[in-house]
Amino acid sequence: MYFAKLFKEQLYNLFLKNEWLVLNHRFNSFFIKVYKQVFKFDFKDKDKDITMGLIKPSYKIVFPTRNGSFKNQWESCLEQLQSISANPKESLTRVNVFVHSDNQADYLVKQDIVSSMFRDSYGEFCPPFGVVMQEPEDPYMVICEVGFVENQNAKVSYGMFKEIPYCIVDTSNYKEYWTVGAHSVNPEMGILQQSNAAFSYLNELYLHLGLSLNNIVRQWNYVGEILNNEKSEGRLRQHYQMFNEVRSEYYGKFRTRTDFPAATGIGMLFRGVCIDSFAVSGDDKLKIIPISNPVQSESYCYSQEVLVGHPNQNRNQNQPPQFERAKLLVLNGVSRLFVSGTASIVGQKTIGIGDVEEQTRVTIENIKRLADPVHLRNLCPEIINFPDKYTYIRVYIKSKNDISKVKTICKKFFEDVPATYVVADICRNDLLVEIEAELIS
Repeated sequence: MYFAKLFKEQLYNLFLKNEWLVLNHRFNSFFIKVYKQVFKFDFKDKDKDITMGLIKPSYKIVFPTRNGSFKNQWESCLEQLQSISANPKESLTRVNVFVHSDNQADYLVKQDIVSSMFRDSYGEFCPPFGVVMQEPEDPYMVICEVGFVENQNAKVSYGMFKEIPYCIVDTSNYKEYWTVGAHSVNPEMGILQQSNAAFSYLNELYLHLGLSLNNIVRQWNYVGEILNNEKSEGRLRQHYQMFNEVRSEYYGKFRTRTDFPAATGIGMLFRGVCIDSFAVSGDDKLKIIPISNPVQSESYCYSQEVLVGHPNQNRNQNQPPQFERAKLLVLNGVSRLFVSGTASIVGQKTIGIGDVEEQTRVTIENIKRLADPVHLRNLCPEIINFPDKYTYIRVYIKSKNDISKVKTICKKFFEDVPATYVVADICRNDLLVEIEAELIS
């Protein structure tokens, strides 16, 4: 009996060490079933250990099904969110709410409406949510972009830090952390103050979670009036450059990794700064790899030529935006690619000036280069299954009149992919469109 038990356990261990078997979920399930029947072996939680790689998220874009006032449309969206939440097999990980606002005061009113109704609806199990000053496509005054995961693969829990909700997705192999709406929207504050307030919250949150800014893999930076200039210390300075300065200071103090998160830096219609983030923690099996674009300069290597406005008096030059073009996660044969906000840039030069359709095509080509299997293999030799399925895209368009043109091109390439289209200033005056994406193997 002793030798039979030893043989069964050794055979299981040999199976577990053959990583190529982990790649095929159907084979794993078949093996486990046969192994149980033949050897009467109790796998307990080992089924999950064998097959579990990265969580495969799902996304849905929620549109109001009723016309009328903003409140009517938002109530329609909230009802659909509640319907998604009612599914016991799935849990929400984030909700981004995009709203049309006539002015800053109007936005603040709508933010209060969304926040109070959302919190009342979810109570202590409130998922991360944020209200962004970016106008949805017609005829909607509000739309939602929703992320969720299957409960059979992970334990999802919710918490609150300084009245802002966050989410933890806990698997046997690693953890994900989602926060939405680390924000400072105060018309009385300047962009430097608002940027500092948003980053200060983010840093405190991760310390609260036992983490640091090192753990951030993906970041969304919404910068109010991103292309506007503001007088600071007697100098005319661009909002985006002022935000980049604060980002550089916080990364310099609280981030020791040599790479940066994948990120989107995008405009909001009125004053304010909001930051969303996705972070992970795990052991050495979890690979986190920065992905470059062969035809684009690294953003953090941009020359002063493309950085607008005067630097801080204490600095000799403007700080470039610090983000990677994409970030690749790999675990147990599963890979996931986070594509940063991507635009029509080759080298550090804008391509297709004045032509939104050309810029959209160049942007898509840049995304394709980031996800190219040969390119990913060169940067991550151990990768086996490549991220080839788009889970969602979000498209930012400078002019509302261009949405239909951009949408037509995107639908041809991103067929049947959940897509959000919103109006927003891009980080350069001559950029007309920006696209971000996520892919999973």
